[in-house]
Amino acid sequence: MPLGWGNVVIFVAALVSSITGFGYALLATPLLLLFLQPQVVVPVVLISWMPLSLLLAREAYGDMSWQKISRWLIGAVPCTVLGAYGLAHIDEGVMRGVIGAMTILAAVSVWLRPHNAFVREKWMAIVVGAVSGTMAGASGVSGPPVVLFGLNQGWDFRVLRACLIGYFTLLHATTIVVLGNFGMVNYQTSLFTLAVMPGLFLGYCIGVRLKDRIDSKHFRIMTLCIVSIVGIVAILHH
Repeated sequence: MPLGWGNVVIFVAALVSSITGFGYALLATPLLLLFLQPQVVVPVVLISWMPLSLLLAREAYGDMSWQKISRWLIGAVPCTVLGAYGLAHIDEGVMRGVIGAMTILAAVSVWLRPHNAFVREKWMAIVVGAVSGTMAGASGVSGPPVVLFGLNQGWDFRVLRACLIGYFTLLHATTIVVLGNFGMVNYQTSLFTLAVMPGLFLGYCIGVRLKDRIDSKHFRIMTLCIVSIVGIVAILHH
């Protein structure tokens, strides 16, 4: 896979997530799957997210609600092992199709988000975290369940963005450790991660300057259109 193309993919993913707080793995994973094995793509996406997440966390720290973040993590952390086991042992072609299907379902779920907030938010947050954690271990795409939940509950956009950043930072660090125990964090994944750092930092620098200028509604629509397309491409390619 040309490193130039890898940097373009990571640039777009970093740009989107710097503005919205989510979308990094959702965009990067299906596109990188066109050229690399899932067992390489998932750790690369998660590891490359970490420096970006730390930069975003510093900027968004004041808007974070640790109560909301901790509820997601209670459900998510144990379930990353289940997802990682599937990634390590399921056939590559099957995993490509599964990840592509998960991407499309995730996009559709955000498009068709329900309008009635859950009354028992605490317990539903833990359930949603469990789904997100399983998806993180299996595909690196952990965002849609928690994004959908926050939108459904009517959280303030700045609070939701900040909570997503804090949650992904902690969850993905945990998932990297789990994947390492399954032998998927190695020299190959580390080398490729270093190679795409220029695209990541460029996307971050532009994204943080645009986040207050772009209408979130229209940007969300554009992002979901892109996500739907790359999900279909991932399925067709598997």
